[in-house]
Amino acid sequence: MFEVVFNDSTAGAMAFAMEHKNSDTCAYAIISEDNTSIPQEDAENLLHQAKEEEQMGWKNAVPFEGNRDNILSFPLALSVGSISEKGIGNQRKSVLSRLFSTFPHIADDITAQLIRNSEKYLETLIKQAQNGEAIRIWAGHGADDICGLHWLMEQLRPVGFEKLNITLVELPLFAEKQIGSIVYYNDFCQVEPYNLGRLTARGTKLPANYLRSMANHWRELQEENSPLRAVINSILVSVSDNLYDTFILRELAAMEDEFNEAVLVGRVLGKYQLGLSDSFISLRIEGFIKDGLLLPITTPAPNMPVYHRILKKVK
Repeated sequence: MFEVVFNDSTAGAMAFAMEHKNSDTCAYAIISEDNTSIPQEDAENLLHQAKEEEQMGWKNAVPFEGNRDNILSFPLALSVGSISEKGIGNQRKSVLSRLFSTFPHIADDITAQLIRNSEKYLETLIKQAQNGEAIRIWAGHGADDICGLHWLMEQLRPVGFEKLNITLVELPLFAEKQIGSIVYYNDFCQVEPYNLGRLTARGTKLPANYLRSMANHWRELQEENSPLRAVINSILVSVSDNLYDTFILRELAAMEDEFNEAVLVGRVLGKYQLGLSDSFISLRIEGFIKDGLLLPITTPAPNMPVYHRILKKVK
C-alpha cells in the first residue's frame, strides 16, 4: 500500500511511526500565552506530564505497518496561485519559488527538490495504480490538503476511476490529552506519530463516482484559476488572494507602532489555525508594505527568513 500525504512534515512523522515502536527522544517546549515566566517547579511538572504521556502513547500505540519508501508526499501548495496547467509544470514551480522567496538563501534548492520529488512520486503512483496497488490518502482540513486530494484524482483519471483502489483517512477534529487538555488538529503533521496507526481505522474506501466528482471539480477550479482556493462550509472554492487579510490586519492593529514581523506572522499562525504557511502570510505583509501601510526599518540577518525584521506602521 502507498501512503499519500501533502506535506513533508506528515511524511516524516509517518516514517518515524513505521520505524519506531517506542520513543522517549522527543523535544519539549513550554510557551507562556502572555509571555510571562513560568515557575521552575510548574515547568518541571508540565514537562514530566508531557514525557509520561509520550511514553504511554508509544506503549499503547497501534503499530503503523508499512514501508517508508511507499510514503509519497506532494507538498505543492495547490491552494495558492495558478492551477491551469496539467500535471506538475513550470507554473507550479513559479508559485513555489515565490512562496519560498521568504527564505532567499535556500529558495531555489527547496523548490527544485520539491518539484523533482513530486514528479517522481506521481510517476510511481500512476504506474502502481495501473497495477491495482492500494493507495491510502491522508487529508487534513486545510486547503492545501483538500486541493491536493482533488488534484490527485485528476492526475489518476487516465487510470480509470473504476480501477482505482483508494482509501481516504480524514483528520479528526480534536484529541483529548491525558493531562486534561484538548488539542485541535488542522493537519496530520500535528498528530503524534504514535497515534497514526490508530487513525488507519478511520479510512474509508472511496467509490469511483466520488473520485470522478473530485476530479471534475478540480477541472472547474482550473477553469476559474483564481489566485487562491479555500475550504468554506466544507466546499473547496475559488477565492481572491485577500481572503485572509482581515485576520492579518486584526493582529497588526494590536501590534506596537514598531514591531517584529516574525511575531505578527506567529500570532496569525497560532491564533487562527487557518492552515496557512508562514511564507504566505509573509507575502501578504509584503503587499501591505508595497501599499504603504508598513515600512521596514531593519533588514533580516543573513540566512534568516525575510520576515525576521522590524516594521513600522505608517500613519
